[in-house]
Amino acid sequence: MTDRTSRDDPVLIALLAEYNSLRQESLQAISNRITIMNFAFTSLAVVIAAVLNSSLPNEVLIPACLVFVPGAGKASLLIWLGEYHRSQRAGRGVMKVERQINAHLGGQYLEWEGRLVSSGTHMGYPYVATAVFILSTGALAEVLGAYFLVEAHAGSFGGDLLIAAGVLVYAVAAEAGYLWFFLRRWRAIRGATHSA
Repeated sequence: MTDRTSRDDPVLIALLAEYNSLRQESLQAISNRITIMNFAFTSLAVVIAAVLNSSLPNEVLIPACLVFVPGAGKASLLIWLGEYHRSQRAGRGVMKVERQINAHLGGQYLEWEGRLVSSGTHMGYPYVATAVFILSTGALAEVLGAYFLVEAHAGSFGGDLLIAAGVLVYAVAAEAGYLWFFLRRWRAIRGATHSA
């Protein structure tokens, strides 16, 4: 073994330390994403269950259903997206350090991250399912909010159909706008990672 590849090589030691640090960063971000989604869905499900079994007045239930639950779901999804971005940045860093280590050693010794990116095996469906799962919780709450709103104002200002239509327009606009924003950000993050 030459001096350049020995255990005492300070460049190799530094590169391996950076490699391990970035791998840990990526794994921690993945773990955080799972924790965020578990907490988000559990807490939103508990709030919806409480709403369904509550004797609170409609003045409390309607805003909770139309604003709080969907907003909390969207905020959770943004936090999740931040951790997704963090893991993708760390993965890009790992790939860069793999190249540096391989160049330093004069061969292809580390190639896990580079092979993942070049093979195009990134699975989008678990991420889409996560987004749909959380957003559907907000949509369910919006349906409940519409129900409570119709119930609270039955027979006033144009009837139930007008109220339901108004909530539907609000919900579709809010969900579609957020979904457009979220998908744009997610694609930008993925594109930056998989074009490297």
